[in-house]
Amino acid sequence: MITTMAAVLLAATASIPQPRNVILLIADGFGPAHVLAMQQARGVQFRTGTMPVTGLVTTSCADRFVTDSAAGATALATGVKTNYETLSLDPVTGAPLPTVLELAEKKGKATGLVTTGDFWDATPAAFAAHSKHRADADVMDQMVRSGAEVIAGTGLEKFGIEGRPSFEEFAAKAGYTAIDTRAELDAAHGPRLLVSFAGPERDLDVPDAPLPVLAKWAIDRLSGEAKGFFLMIEHEGNDSASHQNHAIDTRSALASFDQAVGVALDFAAKQGDTLVVVTGDHETGGLRITETKRGRFRMEWSTSDHTATIIPVFAFGPGAEAFMGLQDNTDVGKKLMNAVR
Repeated sequence: MITTMAAVLLAATASIPQPRNVILLIADGFGPAHVLAMQQARGVQFRTGTMPVTGLVTTSCADRFVTDSAAGATALATGVKTNYETLSLDPVTGAPLPTVLELAEKKGKATGLVTTGDFWDATPAAFAAHSKHRADADVMDQMVRSGAEVIAGTGLEKFGIEGRPSFEEFAAKAGYTAIDTRAELDAAHGPRLLVSFAGPERDLDVPDAPLPVLAKWAIDRLSGEAKGFFLMIEHEGNDSASHQNHAIDTRSALASFDQAVGVALDFAAKQGDTLVVVTGDHETGGLRITETKRGRFRMEWSTSDHTATIIPVFAFGPGAEAFMGLQDNTDVGKKLMNAVR
């Protein structure tokens, strides 16, 4: 029998309006303590915590209790669990799993993927590629065959070596305009835009084009589509810094990510037709917040690896109510798929 409260929640979610645009922001390695570290870093400018709907998310993958980014992002991208280090393939049959980006493309929406890591890294790749292993050689090519109008990240230094073509040759062959400087970013126009900068240490922001700048740039270029858009924005730096238990860089990445959340929320509040969802793919570092003997904020770590810690999800805009409560990462993925149908 359905409880009274459950019936109320079901009734509320059944009448949720359909958003025109969906912006998903992922802080890789993002756990509850990272939220507190973000709040401490941002102070009164903290934006993620202003989002009216919050929930909790479990993150295991199909074959392991503790996931990696490929499988974790696959659950968000497809609503289905896959195996560790696998990108959007059914864990039993090996068949490709449709992703929210691919569904949005079929619906005539514009799509984009933005990250501070290599643009073909595991999290963005889960939305646009299908592969048994996240490091397979064809993942990069699948990214630019996905139909995404905007793809942005790092990895520029990995082109033109070890038999790879130059970045310009790679982009041109795939039908994209190549962008690798801030000046080119600001002047960019065309139906397909591929951005690749040289990657900073620990996947932190490119100084000339930090994540909030890339977020606004991508939104500006996708928002003219008549049928709306789907955009995934990721900060990889939180994961990389947490793996190294580097508190200063973790806080820097989190502060940048929260600013990017603010960019998305400002757009959504103005438009009134945009769903913004903020979450992670897993927690990294086993982070906990304590204090020094003098009562000062302190970040402590229990591991340099991923954990199975339940992670947060925040939502704003039409459809946000669906993300309330305790849910699996596949539930988040299913709700995202429903949002672009």
